[in-house]
Amino acid sequence: MITINDVQFRHPHATNAVLKGINLSAKRGQLTTILGPNGCGKSTLFKCIAGLWKPERGEIAFGGKSILNYSHQQRARLIAVVPQDHEPPFPYSVIDAVLMGRAAHIGLFSAPSEIDVQAAEKAIEEVGIGHLRDKIYTKISGGERQMVLVARALAQNAPAMLFDEPTSHLDFRNQVLVLRKIREIVAERQVTAVLTIHDPNAAMLFSDSVVLINGGRVVAQGPPHEVITEESLHAVYGIEVVIGRVNGATVVSPHLHARLGGVQ
Repeated sequence: MITINDVQFRHPHATNAVLKGINLSAKRGQLTTILGPNGCGKSTLFKCIAGLWKPERGEIAFGGKSILNYSHQQRARLIAVVPQDHEPPFPYSVIDAVLMGRAAHIGLFSAPSEIDVQAAEKAIEEVGIGHLRDKIYTKISGGERQMVLVARALAQNAPAMLFDEPTSHLDFRNQVLVLRKIREIVAERQVTAVLTIHDPNAAMLFSDSVVLINGGRVVAQGPPHEVITEESLHAVYGIEVVIGRVNGATVVSPHLHARLGGVQ
């Protein structure tokens, strides 16, 4: 389990904190989704969990042990990170890009072993991109690159995974494919997974637990149908929505006749 207790983060020389006493937990074998509007603190919280930024107050723990002072290698053996997108400086092949996920297990001056190669090959097959193995990573589509990043994280063989808005640059089909694959991996590997996202519908359909954030604070956490309500979305996003059932699934849609403000 990942647990976050009373985490506060403030940028250097800033007056106001971005995160204001965040408390949440993410359980093993579940996909926990952090949902909220632009500027609510999702990305800041993600970077704190990943170890890129250090909070000024509070605790971040994995398995009951604080990881705030872990080295990058120690943290990489516990948590694999899947970014929104990745543009490598060299035209690596897909297999080489996935092999980079083994960096935490390889010595500074060592080459990947047969075990590392096997882990990368297994991850590629598990994600379903074996046909891309020898393709140039920068020459494949955005959806395919995102699957490569998921495979790279799998090869890392960490018990926890972080996904930073993994569908933000994808079309509708690839959004569904990526989120479906992430959900399958979480269930099959029983990892602790945290995902940030903008879309309430995607959070409703694919999450086991949703954390709704606004203004640097947790508004609610729990099962999607309890957290994602017409009232909570109106309070957080400032728009009126309607939640209904379509083909057995719960769907969020904007109230077409409600007045909307400007872009925030």
